[in-house]
Amino acid sequence: MSSHLSNDIRIEGNLSSTSDLIFDGSIKGNIEAKGTLTIGKNADVEGDLKADRVIIEGKVNGKGTFGHCRIAATAQISGSVATASLQMEEGASLSGDCRVGKSAN
Repeated sequence: MSSHLSNDIRIEGNLSSTSDLIFDGSIKGNIEAKGTLTIGKNADVEGDLKADRVIIEGKVNGKGTFGHCRIAATAQISGSVATASLQMEEGASLSGDCRVGKSAN
C-alpha cells in the first residue's frame, strides 16, 4: 500500500507516512516515511527527510537520513545525506556532506 501526493500539492508543515509514499509536490517541512519514500521529478522539498528507503528524483534542500538511498539523474540535492547504502546516477547533483556505511545513520 502506498500514498501518492501529486505535483499540485503544497504543504507547509511536516508530513509523516506509515507506508510507502510518493511525493511530487512542494513542501516546507520535514517528511518521514516508514517504507519507501519517492521524491518525484516535480517535487521541491525544503526540509529534512527520513526513510528506510528513498528514491530522489527532484529538488531537496535539507538533511536526509536513510537505510538505502538512490539518487536519480534528475535530482538536485543541497544539504547532507547519511545512508547505509547509496546509488547515484550520472547527472545527479549533490552539494553538501555525504556519509555512507553502516555507521552513517
